[in-house]
Amino acid sequence: MIFVTVGSMLPFDRLIMAMDEWAAAHPHQRMLAQIGDGTFLPRYMPYSRIVTPARFREIYDEANLIVAHAGMGSVIMAAETGKPIVLLPRQAARREHTTDHQLHTVAWLGQRPGIFVADAAEDLAAQIDRAQAWVGEHPQLSKIAPMPFVEKIRQAVEN
Repeated sequence: MIFVTVGSMLPFDRLIMAMDEWAAAHPHQRMLAQIGDGTFLPRYMPYSRIVTPARFREIYDEANLIVAHAGMGSVIMAAETGKPIVLLPRQAARREHTTDHQLHTVAWLGQRPGIFVADAAEDLAAQIDRAQAWVGEHPQLSKIAPMPFVEKIRQAVEN
């Protein structure tokens, strides 16, 4: 199953529209989309506007591929569950977010194992193909911040 998620904060119709087109071309692929408050309603893939955190985790566990905005929650959960993830970053110029931090996120994460970046909606199909063919493991995520980061935070708090 492919799980498509826009996260819990903002709608992302560009992602949902592109994945609905992909679903139309792949009618035998099992999918589920979490679409948030978007105005576009998918015709070719089942969807929910929002799912509870417990259900979200169940869906992640069941899915074999995640397609998402470039939110860190989605990336971290994909790594924790060992699932490949395809990211389409929101763009401020398209009024999908207030900043381009998701572009910076994919620039930072894009070369890591198990993470596939679509620079545009038109790139999703190729990245899905790459992700579905991927065999590997996500690198283990540290639950502790790196010491240089901790020191910077400590200095900021103490000053």
